[in-house]
Amino acid sequence: MKEHLKADLLLLVYSLIMGITGIVLKLATQELDIFNFIALRFILAFFVSSIFLGKSCVARIDRRSFLHALILGIITYLAHVTCTAGIASAPVSIAGFLTGLQTIMVPVLAFLFTGRRYSLRTILCVCGGFFSILLLTADGNFQYSSGIWICLSSSALAGAQILLIEKYLGLGDDPVVLTVVPLGVMALCAVSVAAPVSGLALPENASGWFCIFWTGIVSTAFATYIQALAQRATSAVNTGIIFASIPVFTMAGGWLVFHESISIRALMGAALLIGSIVVMELGGSGRDSRRGVGREV
Repeated sequence: MKEHLKADLLLLVYSLIMGITGIVLKLATQELDIFNFIALRFILAFFVSSIFLGKSCVARIDRRSFLHALILGIITYLAHVTCTAGIASAPVSIAGFLTGLQTIMVPVLAFLFTGRRYSLRTILCVCGGFFSILLLTADGNFQYSSGIWICLSSSALAGAQILLIEKYLGLGDDPVVLTVVPLGVMALCAVSVAAPVSGLALPENASGWFCIFWTGIVSTAFATYIQALAQRATSAVNTGIIFASIPVFTMAGGWLVFHESISIRALMGAALLIGSIVVMELGGSGRDSRRGVGREV
């Protein structure tokens, strides 16, 4: 199996995990205070990653990679916080689509901050993605709730995280370092915020513990590692395209678990978003080199 195909399959596994996680996050915010939940999640994730990857991390870390991992940890923490807050304050199906818009954010941010050029096909797909936001998120009067803006912020931060991983891997940083150290930074940030705001308290029931274990071990420790591992063999744009499947899983879960109704307008927006992403993939926009900054994609 070709290396890039293995990477794409790993990213698809990541997408499935994160799609399920959207449902788990909604459950978690009904059981636990948001900041307390986030702190417990990241503490567990760092603990598990340290057990399995700690020795490898110490052997491979240097001053430069530590600094990179520190920056990555802060950005990823903010992305997770806004994602959790957005899902807590918006319908899970809509929040899932909006927090999955890193697919569109990646090429936009890459153009703005690295000067990477894109083909007309990709530009049209990005425009289609933004238009889908109007259909997915606006109410009958085309007004937006605070939860929707939080979800969009999460997408921008997630797009930045994908590009940073691409950049740091291109500079030779190790995926293990980009897993363990950022998780430690995320745990430290989460505890620093939760302690004065809400305090730290353990879950009182089985569903709360399930949310902590799923998000801490599966969707944070394991998912963070396979993303860093997979992005060694694929581009940031291709990563974003595959991550477009996350909202599909989340929307399906919102319908199955929470019985959320989905309007025709929202379905049209979802179809437009998925169609834009498929066209990007068929156009080969995700197959550029990880070091292809400044090239047309």
